Amino acid sequence: MSQCAKGQQVDPTRPFGAVASANSSEKRAALVLQSIIQSNNKKKAIINGQVLNVGDKYKGFDLIAINANGVVLDSPQGRMELLLFSGVIANSK
Repeated sequence: MSQCAKGQQVDPTRPFGAVASANSSEKRAALVLQSIIQSNNKKKAIINGQVLNVGDKYKGFDLIAINANGVVLDSPQGRMELLLFSGVIANSK
């Protein structure tokens, strides 16, 4: 049965593979790295629409590193790495 048939609308902005959750605390905890901007020697990361620099805090996490492929966040629960692209997109032979 399609989502439209179930009375639910599909969010066209939702990242590919994201699964909707009924638990609101899980929705708040979802962090999506959308972009990395580099100008001269300064790097910024866009996470859930927020422009962040190294040292900034966001949703209980400290942004401790920005590299070409992702960011590293630190919290009392441990470190987390968000990548711009995860998984295999295509295999070439």
